Amino acid sequence: MKSMFEMLAGYNAWANRRLYDAAAELDDADYRADHGAFFSSVHGTLNHLLVGDRIWMHRFTGEGPSLTKLDAILYEDFAELRAAREAEDDRIAAMSRRSGPPISTERSAIA
Repeated sequence: MKSMFEMLAGYNAWANRRLYDAAAELDDADYRADHGAFFSSVHGTLNHLLVGDRIWMHRFTGEGPSLTKLDAILYEDFAELRAAREAEDDRIAAMSRRSGPPISTERSAIA
């Protein structure tokens, strides 16, 4: 079972790299334009994906920020957002390699 979580963490990091590579090809106006999606822009969506992973990681480990807003913009700068995404993917991969149950008993509220 553990190897499945490691495989999924690796796939997650690979998919995020591809997503950020594609986003990096957009000009800033298209990247930040409201396209009518749930989180408006590509920028808003990428921030939302990071927020979601941080919420789940906090629930699983009890560590890291305890976020409550799904539409929070954590980083305005694309390079900083990408670096944070890579760091979060590393944290997910590290958790997948840990032995023992990773789940925290703490609850988080989502607004």
